[in-house]
Amino acid sequence: MLNAMIVEDNAIYRYAISSIIRWEDYGFTIVSEALNGVHALEILQQQQVDFIVTDITMPEMNGIELIRQVKQKDAGIKIVALSSYDDFRFVKEALKLGAEDYLLKHDLEPGALQELLLHMKDKIMADRQQRKQAHIREANWQEMQVLLGRKLLLGEMSTAEEMDHQAAAIHFPILSGPTAVILIEGMFENMPDEVADGMRTMVIPIRHQRTVVIAALPADKSERKGMEETRRLASQLVSRMKGTVTAGISAIGCSLKDWSSLYSQAEAALEQSVYEGAGSLYTYSGRNRREAGHANEPVPLGPLNAAMKSGVQAEGEAALEQFFLALMGRRPPLAELKPLLLEAALLVKTYALERQTPSPQLELAHKQLVQWMEGLPQLDQVKQVLFDLYRSGLESGRDQAVMRKEIQAAMRYIDEHYAEDITVARMAEVLHLSSNYLSNLFKQETGMRIIEYINRCRIRRAKLLLQDSAMKVYEVAEKTGFQEVSYFCKVFKELEGRTVTDFRSALGR
Repeated sequence: MLNAMIVEDNAIYRYAISSIIRWEDYGFTIVSEALNGVHALEILQQQQVDFIVTDITMPEMNGIELIRQVKQKDAGIKIVALSSYDDFRFVKEALKLGAEDYLLKHDLEPGALQELLLHMKDKIMADRQQRKQAHIREANWQEMQVLLGRKLLLGEMSTAEEMDHQAAAIHFPILSGPTAVILIEGMFENMPDEVADGMRTMVIPIRHQRTVVIAALPADKSERKGMEETRRLASQLVSRMKGTVTAGISAIGCSLKDWSSLYSQAEAALEQSVYEGAGSLYTYSGRNRREAGHANEPVPLGPLNAAMKSGVQAEGEAALEQFFLALMGRRPPLAELKPLLLEAALLVKTYALERQTPSPQLELAHKQLVQWMEGLPQLDQVKQVLFDLYRSGLESGRDQAVMRKEIQAAMRYIDEHYAEDITVARMAEVLHLSSNYLSNLFKQETGMRIIEYINRCRIRRAKLLLQDSAMKVYEVAEKTGFQEVSYFCKVFKELEGRTVTDFRSALGR
C-alpha cells in the first residue's frame, strides 16, 4: 500500500474525499489528515508519505507554499491540488511548482477520484522503478570506479592511454591535477562531513583493514599548502576511527599514471610505524625505505640460532637483544623484515617446544605473531612475545640445572642423536661410565628410564614435524629414530593421550 495524506481545512471536504471511495481498493492508505500547510509539514517530519491531496486556499500556509516546500524536500512525493471555481487561477501556479494534477471540489465524483488514484499509483510505481534502476547503475559505476582505482594504485595498468581511456569510459571522478594518497592501516569508518575547500576525495578499499583515500587538491594551491591540507585530512581520519589506526601519506602527483608510485610512497611512509609505533601519521620523505647507513647489510640469524642451542639464558637474551637492535639500526623494508621475524620466531618456538609440551599459550603466541606478519608488525610487540616464549622454555627446563653433570651430558647426547639407533651401551661408552651405573643414575636423577626419556625426546620432535602436512607419518617416524611406524604410533598415543591422526586433526592438517 502507498501512503496518502489529505490537507484540507474544511472538515466536510476532508470527510468527502476520504470516504467517497475505498482508497485501499486502489492501492492507497490514508495515513494522516492535516488542517493546513504548516500542520502538513509537521506531520511529514514524522510520517513517510507518497501522495498528497491538498487544498489551495488555507489559513497559515496555503497549498501553493506547501507544494513548493514539499517539492524542495522530496521531489518524489506526488501532489494533486484541490480547487474551487473561485481560486482556479492558482491551479496553473500549482502545476508549475510540480503538482501532478488538480481536482475541482464542486465536481468531485467517485469515478474521477478513482481514475486519478489509478493514474497516481502508476506514476509512483514507475518513479520507484526508475530510481531503483538509477541506484543500480550508480552502484555499478561506483564499483567499476573503485576497481579501476585499485588497479591504478597497484600498478596493474600498462599505459597512460589505457588508464585515460578506461577512466573516461566509466566517468572516473578524478582524472588529473594535484593528487596525494593517504594509506590507512586499521578499521576505516567513513569520511568526515567536511574536507578542505575545493578538495575532492575518493575511498578505495585495498584489503581488510587497509584503505586508500585519494585527496584531489585544487590546482591553484601550492604544493606546500596541498600537503598541509592532506595531512589535516589524514589527521581527521585517524582521530575519528575506532581502535589503533595508522596513516602513511605520499607526496603529490599530477596524473593517473602517478598513482602507483604514490601508493608505494604511502606504503614506505606507513612502514615507519613498524619501528616507531602505530597510531600516528607518517609522511613520505624519499628516505623512508633506506634511512639507515647500514641498511644494505643483512641482519644475521646465526648468532641467535647458536644462542638458542646453548640453552644459557644470558646468551639467549643477549642474542635476542642484539637481533632487535640490528633490526632497529638497519631498518630493512617490510619485504625483508617479515621473513627475518618469522624465522626468528620459529627458532624461539622450536627452542621452547624442545623443553615443554605444546600448550595453548604457546600456540596462541605463535599464531599472533603470524597474524601480525600479515599486516604491519610492531617491532616492540614482536620482541616482547619472543622474549616471553624464550623464557617459558627456560622455566620448563630449569629442573635440569640441579642434575649431575653426567646426566646432563646423557641428555645432551640424546638430544643430538635422537634420530639414530641409541643404545645404553653406546651412551655409557661415550660418557666413560658403565651401563648399569648410567641406567641407575639416570632413573635416580630424572625419575624415568633412559628409553622413556629417549621416546619423549623423539615425540617432542615428531610433533614439530607433524605440523608439516606434506610429510607422511612413516617419514616422521624414520626422522625421529623409530624403526617401525606401528611402534611410533603406539608410543605417541601413550605419551600424548591421543593418536597421531587426532593430533594432526587438531592442527587442521
